[in-house]
Amino acid sequence: MDIQAIIAQVSAALADAPEKLQGLLSNPKGVIEEITGMELGEDDLSQIVDGVKDGIANGSLDLGNLDLGDIAGNLDGLLENSPLGGIADSLGGLFGKK
Repeated sequence: MDIQAIIAQVSAALADAPEKLQGLLSNPKGVIEEITGMELGEDDLSQIVDGVKDGIANGSLDLGNLDLGDIAGNLDGLLENSPLGGIADSLGGLFGKK
């Protein structure tokens, strides 16, 4: 399984349909498996989520007109224990809402 290829596939799907980010936040495994058509283990999921988070944090993932600041504001505390924990900080940091 080529994790980098999967990260690229998921990132491309999010760039094409940024509204999928909300689904990714609520059900990362389900959305990633839907996008890739693959069943993922927890280690693979964690690596993919980290790669997508990095793309959001460094600005390489273009999510168009999606209001990431608003999403970040609505996530405070909701994702602390999920694989996407910290993504609210990444999103908020991009838009000055750290």
